[in-house]
Amino acid sequence: MALGVCKFWRGDFGYGFLEVEEGRDLFVHVSQVKRAGFSALTQGQRARFEFGSNARTGRPMAIDLQLLEPIISPKVTPTAF
Repeated sequence: MALGVCKFWRGDFGYGFLEVEEGRDLFVHVSQVKRAGFSALTQGQRARFEFGSNARTGRPMAIDLQLLEPIISPKVTPTAF
């Protein structure tokens, strides 16, 4: 499996790009992220993946994602009024 870092995620369109160790960007579709058990990626998040190809376009894409760092929501601190 290869390693990559989320460079860009466009949740409203359901895709993003991973920066692969070799320095190129690799397309990732929301279906692969959901298959890994998550709803989105965050910039800087690390992932392991296999190289595959998009069935529609034939272009390279990340498949079989394993996210290495969970998505952590920022702490919400109550404010006094």
